[in-house]
Amino acid sequence: MTTTTAATIAREFWESWGRGDLEQTWADYVHPDIVIHPSSGYAFTRESWLQAEQALHAAFTDIEVMVLAQIEDGDMVATRFAVTGRQTGEFFGVASSGRSATLTGTIFDRVEDGKLAEHWAEIGVAQFLQQLSA
Repeated sequence: MTTTTAATIAREFWESWGRGDLEQTWADYVHPDIVIHPSSGYAFTRESWLQAEQALHAAFTDIEVMVLAQIEDGDMVATRFAVTGRQTGEFFGVASSGRSATLTGTIFDRVEDGKLAEHWAEIGVAQFLQQLSA
């Protein structure tokens, strides 16, 4: 019997996210009853989180995602990530500049039944938007 670890689930989530089929990513890796803890002034539901990610994918091309580090403790995993893309559409009120920018963050996820069931995120959105408008 093979056991999939929390770190593996989180890494596979990011790999799937990077391929851009976010509906499938959510179906495969995000628990239907996920609890998303508000941070950085944003409160998300499962659906509004998906919509935010879809907006990012719609406004950027050449998206590359890297899992920089992970630490796992039982059903909890901390993931440090970086997403780089070239802006080709409006994003969070910033008109397309054609610039590339990198979004970084640290996420803590609790995994249940092979899916992200609880989610905390600290994301450098302000720094990302500054890169786009610089």
